[in-house]
Parts: sequence; structure tokens; C-alpha cells
Amino acid sequence: MPSKASKAMIIGIDAPIVPRLYKMAKEGQLPALGKLLAEGTFAPNCLPPFPTITPPNWTTIVTGAWPGTHGITDFDGHVPGEALDKTHQNFDAREVLAEPLWKAAGRAGKKSILVNYPTSWHSGVDGWQVGGYGLNANDVRLGFPKSSVNRDNLCKEILLSVEPYPFSSEVTFRKASGWEGIELSPKALEAEVQPLMRGTLYQMEPITWHILIDQSEGKGYDTAILARAKNKAGVYTRLKAGEWSGHIYDTFQTKDAGPQQAVFRVKLLELAADGSAFRLFVPNLCNLHGWGVPASLEAEIKSENGLPLGRAPWDTWLMEWIDSQTMVETVDYHNVWLADAATYLLKNKPWDLYFMHIHTPDSMYHIFSSDLDPLTAKDEALRQEIEGTELALYQSVDRCIGRIVAEAPADTLIVITSDHGAKAKTASFNVADVLEQAGLLVYKPGKEGEPRQIDWPRTKAVSQRRVHIYVNVKGRDPEGVVEPGEEYEKVREAVIKALYEYTDPKTGYKPISLALKQEDARIIGQYGPRSGDIIYAVDPHFDKEHGVHLPTARIGIGDLRTLFILKGPGVKQGAEIQRTVWLTDIVPTICYLTELPVPAQAEGAVVWQAMEDPDAQVKELQSLRRNVERLKRMVERPPMC
Repeated sequence: MPSKASKAMIIGIDAPIVPRLYKMAKEGQLPALGKLLAEGTFAPNCLPPFPTITPPNWTTIVTGAWPGTHGITDFDGHVPGEALDKTHQNFDAREVLAEPLWKAAGRAGKKSILVNYPTSWHSGVDGWQVGGYGLNANDVRLGFPKSSVNRDNLCKEILLSVEPYPFSSEVTFRKASGWEGIELSPKALEAEVQPLMRGTLYQMEPITWHILIDQSEGKGYDTAILARAKNKAGVYTRLKAGEWSGHIYDTFQTKDAGPQQAVFRVKLLELAADGSAFRLFVPNLCNLHGWGVPASLEAEIKSENGLPLGRAPWDTWLMEWIDSQTMVETVDYHNVWLADAATYLLKNKPWDLYFMHIHTPDSMYHIFSSDLDPLTAKDEALRQEIEGTELALYQSVDRCIGRIVAEAPADTLIVITSDHGAKAKTASFNVADVLEQAGLLVYKPGKEGEPRQIDWPRTKAVSQRRVHIYVNVKGRDPEGVVEPGEEYEKVREAVIKALYEYTDPKTGYKPISLALKQEDARIIGQYGPRSGDIIYAVDPHFDKEHGVHLPTARIGIGDLRTLFILKGPGVKQGAEIQRTVWLTDIVPTICYLTELPVPAQAEGAVVWQAMEDPDAQVKELQSLRRNVERLKRMVERPPMC
């Protein structure tokens, strides 16, 4: 292997449970990651900043800075001085206060490629970029309030079905007629439907699709046609039950953005021989534009088998539109597209740094971690089925990584990392209940079933985003009532006291594992004007899959630690190091091994324990100095007579 790295790759996997991933890789079930482990160094005690959530920690990975420094302090952001209940999603790179590695490298004339890297949109990368404003290529979160809101460019999943499902488009068949250029049997049936288009980025004009089912062998309905018009030229695809179509390209009209070119596939999930059951699934209408920098890049990237999806079809699995196999197939289409985009760029563009994010594990654990973990699972047969699905999804990620790493020259430094881990959803906890019970948060009287409104003149403290509590300060906050100074400090003390004293009546556990004043929260990376007056963490016996829990939290099969595999020139092979590695350490380590400029606000340390020879650069520098002295003595020596 070369002695120095000339290029670097950071490939991120969102929210893997690292011990499970490690076990699968070591057992040979994830060959690409297994090879990287065998040829590199693994750190099982890699920890993220707090909160354990997406935008802050992906930003930390590429800046080497803590959230208080780079300013992305939670999934959502809050602008100081705005109403305390006003937030927005943190996917705009213009809000990042620290220099990312690709900017620092740009100062040295280096080129970077970014693929699906969160909170990188509008970062002005010197190179090429795909996505970065959400979690997948066509998942748009930029500019939307609160983390629960996103838009798919163009629209979310579509289900055409005889049986009514939530949010499906119902189909009623009748005798077929008027199809031009298509041979029909006497029993052919047709339906016309305007599919429900949910979660659209633009105002979509209605579309009409035509469905034809027929009996190709006279033994019952076994073939379905989806078409945009009732003629041969208008046919999108012809399928049998269980089959996927190939890529379908079409242009869709919008009211606010003009025509939009899209690609999609459909799967005929079900077709009963008597026509009584019919389900046809469309994962997304995937926009072919809007995700590339420069925009001309969009026409260059081709994928015969992949799709630039928005959100993967997790919700549709919960609604029983699709089965686990279809879910895995759909997710794999996106991972194939990411690999196709990446390999095209790596082969055809000059690059020095490559950055990538794959979101698959995060979404899958949000959907089924509680049914997977023996601690919370209620159905063993379902648990085992989901365990197989978990492995299949990790294998999709592994194939994607394998294809990308194969494009790296031998002198490339490769980092495989993650932003946080995950756990099962456990007991419910709402910190606002604690504040209300302590008389610090007051709501207006309202009608039952309607969202409660805060009574600001009577409220002294409010919870906001995942882990922040703000004192309602006079002069700082629009409806502030608490005087700065002594009263402010008394309210903070009262909040912390209430948090620590609270016991959950259902479980008997204390939900709060840590509560700190902002100035004390520096020890977990939270500080500055974009952090709350109080930062709190929740015990893993409570709450959702990640976010509010400390980086060291573990429960059941859940683990919030992060992934760190380092492989390349100067790195130990097949090693496991026990030191605590922080995500802030990744950038300094890359810069040390590649001799790149260090980003201006980087705060981490070099992971010396991963080096074959931690003193290699010192020895090289000393050798150079000795040779300079030798040359100097020769030059300064008086000429010989």
C-alpha cells in the first residue's frame, strides 16, 4: 500500500446499530464492510455529539466542530429573537458557521464530490453535488418548519387498488372498450383513475391513468396494463403479479413550476384470477431535475436500475400497502441509484474528496425497531421476519458501498462512519408535561381535541425541538416575562429541579438522565446562541429511537454509539482500538493523513491509535531537516584550493 493518501472518501451510514452491523460484517454477511474491517481499523467506542440526531452530527463529521461551534444544534433550528415556538429544519448549509472539509480543501485547489450529504445544499462546493437538502435525492426539507414535514419531488408513493387502503386510489373495473392497437379478450376489464398525489413539492396538475386487466391464457386474469392513454403508444408497462416494470419516463405538469420530467417504476402486487383483487404500487414519481450542482450534471447521470427516490416506502409498509420484500426492493432501487451516481462521478470527474450519506438504517429502525428488539417485541414470528428484513436492507447498503469503494485508487483514505445509533421506541415521555406540572408552562383553556395554545404571559419556560428548554426572557423573546439576571437564574434552577425530581408514574423510572445549564452543556457540545437555556437528555427507557438520548446510551439491542472504520495508507490493518473516538476527530485525522488544510473551526484530535506509525510525519520532518543541514554545510563550506 502507498505510504501516503492522495484522496479521501467519507461514506456515512445513517443510524446503524453498530454492534449488529459489526457482527453481520464479521460473519461475512456484509462483504464490503467486512473487507474494510479486515484491511483497516475499527473503533467500537466512537461517539457523536449531542443530540444524537441527523443534521448536527453530519455537520460535525465534515467540520470537525461541535454543534455549539458550527451552529446546527438540533434537527430543527431556532433563530434567536423569534417566537420560542418557531423553528425550521436544519438542512441549509448557509446556516453552518464552521468551514466544512470540502471548503478547506478547495483553498488548496482540491475538488470534491458530494452525494446525498445532509445540510450541504448551498455550500458552494468546488466540484459536483447531488442532493443535500434532505435525506434522499428527491426528499426536500429545506425551508420547511419542524422535522415532521417534508416534500417529495414530485410526489410520494401511489397505490391503485380495488380494496380501499389509507391514502390509496380506489379502482373500479368495468368491461374494456376503445383500446387502440391492443388485442383484448372478451373478458378484458378496464378502469380509469386519477391517482392521489401526496406530499408534493409543487402544485401538481391532475393526471389520469388507465388500467387494463386481461386473461392471456383464458384461465383467469393474469396480466395488467398501465397506460396514460388507451392506445399502444400510451402504454407504460404490461405486468404479471409480482413483477416490476422497467423505468418509465414521462413529463408531469405543475401549476407553479411548469412541466417536470420524472422517472418511476410500478409493481403489480396482486391480481386475483377473478379480478376481485388488484393492487399496483408506485414508489415515487422521481424528478430528474432539481438535485444537481451544477444543474447540467442531472442530464449526465444515468441509472438503468436505480431510482432517485424521495422518502423510501416505510409508511406504506405500515399501512400494509406492500410487504417486506417490496419494501427492500424499493429501498434498493434508491441505493442502486446512489451507487450509479457515485460511480459515474468518480469515473468521469477529477476528484480529491468524496462525501456520501446513505439513510437506510435510520428509516428502518424508526419503523420497526420496537418489533425487532426482544426487549419490546410482542410477536416472535414477526420479530424473526423483521430480523431478515434488517439484514436484507443492510446488504443493500453494503452493495452500494462496495461499488463505490471499488472506484477508489489504492492510495485513497476511506472513512466509514455514522451520525448516531438507534434503539427501540420505549415508554412515552413529554418534557412539557414536567414543566406544566411545575407551573412553569401554562396553556390557555381550549376545546377538547384541539391543539393547546401556550399562555405566554403566564409561561416562564418552554421545551423546544429535541433537547432544549428556553426561559421566556423579557427583552430577548417576543413575549418574554422573566427578567434577565436573578429571576432568570431562579427559573433555570426551578426547571432543573423539576426535571430531576420527576418520576414517571407508569414505569417508576426517572426519565431525565442529565439536565444542564447552557454554559455547562459545553461538555456535550451544546453552547452559544443557538442552544437552549437548559439542555436535557432522556434515559433510554423512554422516548423514540434516537435524538434525546446521550451518545453512550444502550438498552436492549439498541446502542447510540457511532460507526468508525478507517482504512488506507498509514492506517493499521485488522485493528480494533478502544480509545474514545469522537465524530469531531474524523476531519483532523483525514487532514493529517492526506496533508490537507485543516478547516478553520475544527476542534477534534487526530486518532493516533489508528496509525501504523503515529510518529511517521515527525520522523519525515526530522529527516528533511537533517538533509537541509547537510546541504547547508556543504554550501557554506569554503571553496577548496
